[in-house]
Amino acid sequence: MDQQNEKKIMAKKSPEQTVANMAKFLQSHTLDLLGKLEGLGWDEVANDCDELNELVGDLHQKIKKKLGLPPD
Repeated sequence: MDQQNEKKIMAKKSPEQTVANMAKFLQSHTLDLLGKLEGLGWDEVANDCDELNELVGDLHQKIKKKLGLPPD
């Protein structure tokens, strides 16, 4: 899918667009949380958050693939 079609899908107020945006939101926020946990020195919790971030990243890519959007 070309970039123009991607923009059309992402611009629609559709359930698909909502799902893609939510997954991207989760991915960015788990990464932010990971940085904060590492800053606190909470290594065990940070490791769990890192695993969560990887799962959410995979989920985001699967959603994009399902929508026919290019991977990040």
